[in-house]
Amino acid sequence: MNRIALLACIGSFGLTQLASAASITVNTVGVVNTNGHTILESTGNSLNYSTFASTIGTAFTTNNTGGVLNFDTNFGNPTNTFPVNFSVNGGETITANYGASLANSEVLTISGSGINQGAFNSAEATSSSTALGLQGDANTRTFTLSKPLLNIGIFVGNRGDSSRTSVLSVTYKDLTTASTSGANAGPAAGSNYFEDLAGTALNPIVSFSIAQNNFVRYDDLAFVVAPVPEPASLSVLGLGAVAALRRKRR
Repeated sequence: MNRIALLACIGSFGLTQLASAASITVNTVGVVNTNGHTILESTGNSLNYSTFASTIGTAFTTNNTGGVLNFDTNFGNPTNTFPVNFSVNGGETITANYGASLANSEVLTISGSGINQGAFNSAEATSSSTALGLQGDANTRTFTLSKPLLNIGIFVGNRGDSSRTSVLSVTYKDLTTASTSGANAGPAAGSNYFEDLAGTALNPIVSFSIAQNNFVRYDDLAFVVAPVPEPASLSVLGLGAVAALRRKRR
């Protein structure tokens, strides 16, 4: 393609379409499922939906340790903090300011294909009418965390197709893993599946992934940041590691 043809192509599609993907910084909120949908539990969930919603509310409002990425774009509404038509490629980041103070940040680095604004309606989304979409393909997306987590939860958009399945997986500090099962994008109208996994202060979540067998959209990705272990706890862990090494050498 010569230069003139390339410029014509750019003019046809718009510069913003060619350079829209980028790392973004957004503010979280403190509530999930503001659309009031019926929530169904995935198999293997650590917390049920009602407990999770309460936990997130306390983490955001009282403890400044968590928040909700609701993927709602700011069409004139300052509480919806994602850029219009956002797109984040693999290798780029979402910096999520969390807690009511919005003074702390969790940085999520995406591996694999990217994400973008999933444009649908309030019948599919659990908050407002936009959500996390899969950019280009339905491959697994993995998110590496700047701070380990006590809890991660996400809602599967209802696309009216139960053959579209979703699995939430996490990797813990000790490199063990856990996964949910049974969630799909086609429950009864007005319903959404919820997926949730938890860690502990000594063995928190260091990364998570969403895997699907077809295009699935997600909403209300919520998290609680793990506390920093006390020095005494770290000493106990260190002594345990030394003891394990000694036993192995014998």
